[in-house]
Amino acid sequence: MTLNIANVINVQLTSSPKGLAMPSVNSIALFTTEIPSNPDIYRSYLSAQDVITDFGTSSITAKMANALFSQTPNILSGDGKLVIIPLQASVSATAGKFTTADISANLSAFLPITDGSLRVVLNGNNIDITGLNFAGCTTLQHIADRIQTKLQDVIVSLVGNTIRFISKKVGLTSAVNIDSVSPATGTDLSANGFLKRTTGTAVAGTNESGETIDNAITRTYQLVQYAGVITNLEMQNTTLISLATSIQARDMIFLHHIASTEDISGLATTIKSATNFKTRILFYSVSNADANLMKCAYVGRMFSVDFAGSNTTITPNLKTLATIIPDPNINQTIRDNVLLAGVDIYTYVSSAPCVLASGGNDYFDNVYNNLWFKFALQVAGFNFLYQTTSKVPQTESGMDGLKDAYRKVCKQAVLNGMIGVGLSWNTPDTFGNPEDFKRNITDVGFFIYSLPIAQQSQTDREARKAPLVQMAVKLAGAIHKSDVLVIVQQ
Repeated sequence: MTLNIANVINVQLTSSPKGLAMPSVNSIALFTTEIPSNPDIYRSYLSAQDVITDFGTSSITAKMANALFSQTPNILSGDGKLVIIPLQASVSATAGKFTTADISANLSAFLPITDGSLRVVLNGNNIDITGLNFAGCTTLQHIADRIQTKLQDVIVSLVGNTIRFISKKVGLTSAVNIDSVSPATGTDLSANGFLKRTTGTAVAGTNESGETIDNAITRTYQLVQYAGVITNLEMQNTTLISLATSIQARDMIFLHHIASTEDISGLATTIKSATNFKTRILFYSVSNADANLMKCAYVGRMFSVDFAGSNTTITPNLKTLATIIPDPNINQTIRDNVLLAGVDIYTYVSSAPCVLASGGNDYFDNVYNNLWFKFALQVAGFNFLYQTTSKVPQTESGMDGLKDAYRKVCKQAVLNGMIGVGLSWNTPDTFGNPEDFKRNITDVGFFIYSLPIAQQSQTDREARKAPLVQMAVKLAGAIHKSDVLVIVQQ
């Protein structure tokens, strides 16, 4: 018989807890009004084909997923996923419209007209168009196309033998009608010999109904993690403005689309004025349906950063979007207006298709990068405390360990290009030693400081609370344009 070695040397092996996983800033929630073939509250997807399987090829949801996953890189590059959440009995807001009666018998009357005039009453505002010239037209489709060239915020289309005018806004305030220009000018196209104003049908828009996006987020955010939020639900402006306020209080980014120029100075400017920068508005003028797909392509491309890499952060500016045709209706006036309102667009610069980003409501990449930075700091601080098998002492040594966990996140932000090095702090606000503050900002891009623990209040000490950790970082920013002055001498 021998005695167990544990009488002399007793060894027990333990392992430290794994800690929290980093939330993915690239996981996108798509709240849809469509019903899938599965009964799940939500389902996660890594490909458009799987979405097609559940929703069908012709569904809006599948088309949105296709636009998102068609980008290179896309959310998968940054360890993201698409989470599709069916809304409960939700119905989109609709647009107001005016449809003429059958005007096939009037085609021949249009053809010689070179001075046509028409008043379109859009959302309560009069738009007078004159000088409509139908020379060369041979069909009602040609007539509709010529009228379309005069209207920015109305979709003009041929439906059977009728011409339909649809507002690009939705909701109860959305309405379209036609009338004669007053005072009279040219040939009145609203007359019975042409568009038959008196026998046409005007239908006002309706508001959305059913579960709201805000309520759907509350219902699901504890079930599955996501940071980006999109939807196919069309909503009136007051609903969107309220939602923007709610999103601002969450660790999320909501992206929505508009097609009407009225919403640039209206909806988008209101959201900007409230500094609700976590709501990102995208303008694409062709139609609401096309703007929705442009939004999905934008999301797929922009939520693609692998923040664990080197020089991986991006700006939306001048990026191309696969599957999306650049907006054909962008002019300098629209560009100037979206710049002020904080709205991004997709258009041509010269012959190059690209996104033009606006910082009017902060730049998208600032909002996106900052959300990752917050997630990373939270997880780093928690895991430092959680994975310490004994305790973190309430001493300077303990504070050094905690601040080092935060410092590692800052160093990664320098590595991936979010934080810049070699820059100067340009405001008088500092903390700690001002010289140390400014030197660290320039040399390493960030400064971390905490009040000496010996100066901590007894109340905080008894509560086992760390002294406040203050951090300052200098963002690297991005170059979006350049002026060049050349002096040429003969």
